[in-house]
Amino acid sequence: MNQILDYNPNKKSGKTSGSDKIVRVFAIILIIFALCLVGSGAYGIYKRNQESKTTTKEATKAVIEVEEQDSQAIIKVTHDKAIEKMIYSWNNSKETTEKGTGKNTMEKTISLPAGKNTLSIKVVDIDKVETTFEIVITSEKGVDILNPVIELSITDDKKLRITATDETSLDFITYRWNTEEEEKVEVTEDSPKKIEIEIEILKGTNDLTIVAVDSSNNTTTETKSFTGVTKPEVVVTLSAEGDSLDIFAKHENGIKEVKFNFNNVDYNVDIGNETPKEIQFVQALAVGYNRIILTVISVDGTETVFDGECTYEPERSSGNTEQTSNESEDDEQTNNSSEENV
Repeated sequence: MNQILDYNPNKKSGKTSGSDKIVRVFAIILIIFALCLVGSGAYGIYKRNQESKTTTKEATKAVIEVEEQDSQAIIKVTHDKAIEKMIYSWNNSKETTEKGTGKNTMEKTISLPAGKNTLSIKVVDIDKVETTFEIVITSEKGVDILNPVIELSITDDKKLRITATDETSLDFITYRWNTEEEEKVEVTEDSPKKIEIEIEILKGTNDLTIVAVDSSNNTTTETKSFTGVTKPEVVVTLSAEGDSLDIFAKHENGIKEVKFNFNNVDYNVDIGNETPKEIQFVQALAVGYNRIILTVISVDGTETVFDGECTYEPERSSGNTEQTSNESEDDEQTNNSSEENV
């Protein structure tokens, strides 16, 4: 009877079941796996840092030396890697490139220019790592090996200024538009190291080729494309009766402003709020001497000045208009400048 009373199917046993053991073992395996992953990641980061340090350490530079010898200099380069190329220039002008031969040493003998000049050197190894070097050399036995320098600029009146300079002395420059015949400008005794001229830019898009030659026959050639602008065209015509002037002006891109002076009095010419391509008006003449100064400015900033005079005598019904424009005849032909029809 007591044995029956002690039986309880819900009473827990002091022993662990098999399923609990399996869960515990599986949890331990997961923990070990996670620790392995963390360790592997940490080792990967450490390894990359070490490789980065090693790569940085291996990015060594070339050793560059320059040895001067009378009118020459010897550039010597040593490296712990193969040298791909060496680039050098004087005074940051034209660069010269010497290709490597797969060796970790390089030597080049160059001529020294006369006077005080700066030699810039750049060495590139097979890993594309660059080493730069610069030295100022003054040579009394040097020769003229530097090319002339050409500079181009646009003036306020829309002309092209060509400036050629040389450290010793120039000989001449030439220039030509497209395939036209070239123009030659020789150096003067007053300015042996510099030639400067201003030329008109042709209408439309054109190629300009400039050649500068120094006294040692060193040559610099430069070709550049320019888009030229034109000046306004102005036509002033005396009427058939001789008592007035018909004034006409036009520009292909538009007229921005018109300044008008008649017999020393300034007048306002109303061209409206727009920029018309053509304007026209009539100016009555006073008896006797008359003078007209007309300035037409285009939207491109170019301008044409007409300066003319005439005498009005009613009893004769005749007059004479004389142009005294400050534009040259060549400018008038090239840029459609002032004209007069009487």
